Amino acid sequence: MPPRLVSVAILIYWSIAAFWLLTWEVLPELSLGYPPDLRTITAAGDDSKPVTWAIDVIDDPLHPDVRRSVGQAVTSSKRLPDHGVELSSQVVFDAGELLKRMPLSNATNVRLNIASSYRVDSKGNLQGFDMKVSNADMDDGLVTVKGRLKGPLMEVTATGMVPALNRKMSFPYEPRGVVHDALRPFDRLPGLHVGQRWDTRMINPFTGAVEVARVEVKRRGLIDWNGEAVSGFEVEQHAGPVTAKAWVRLDGVIIRQEVPLPFLNMVLERLPDATSPDPVSEAKGAP
Repeated sequence: MPPRLVSVAILIYWSIAAFWLLTWEVLPELSLGYPPDLRTITAAGDDSKPVTWAIDVIDDPLHPDVRRSVGQAVTSSKRLPDHGVELSSQVVFDAGELLKRMPLSNATNVRLNIASSYRVDSKGNLQGFDMKVSNADMDDGLVTVKGRLKGPLMEVTATGMVPALNRKMSFPYEPRGVVHDALRPFDRLPGLHVGQRWDTRMINPFTGAVEVARVEVKRRGLIDWNGEAVSGFEVEQHAGPVTAKAWVRLDGVIIRQEVPLPFLNMVLERLPDATSPDPVSEAKGAP
């Protein structure tokens, strides 16, 4: 049997180790807390510079590292004089390149631009949003979607080049509830813990349709990003038969998002410390 002082030292060491294990690994998973909402998302946003995202396509799920570049996205956050926040994004992609390996595709290159802005007040409530889908080379408006908060309802109006795309609808807006379009990458999701679940409203920018998506923090693990193994959370978003995924660093920074499409997966990868060019100008200058 070791001397009494050695036994005491071993006991103290074991107690400290157990305390830190409980604090850093166990308690965060048990204390789920509140899921992120628009107030926490906008408070955690960095309005010092835009964030650039590469838009790639994975044709073969068995080879996820083999990708085709189809476009780019830029997201930004701006503080408003009334202490609210405006979240905006510009997404540009080559629809012909995106669909070229799918059935019924053609060789026509059509660059689409999806511009969106969301205005959030100082309390974290969405007051309104605007989306516009256009031809990036000619700025032709193909579809516009507008949402305005009127009392407890968010009223949505969609206008398109064909009458079938014109629609009006509304849905109850929960205080500080998250509403976003399917192709707008979020910059951050702070305060995540494994096991959290919450609902968001997702808008299709091409039709104006609104559906409820269930979000769940599935697990914590490592992801390869920028040539390094990064610890983070894997988050799934379920909307009907579609399951999108996001990988979020432990500090809440989203580094990758994956949107499944028929016959392929679209990946939005955050570019580290990159200068954010104007994606519309870059698309127009592309050969």
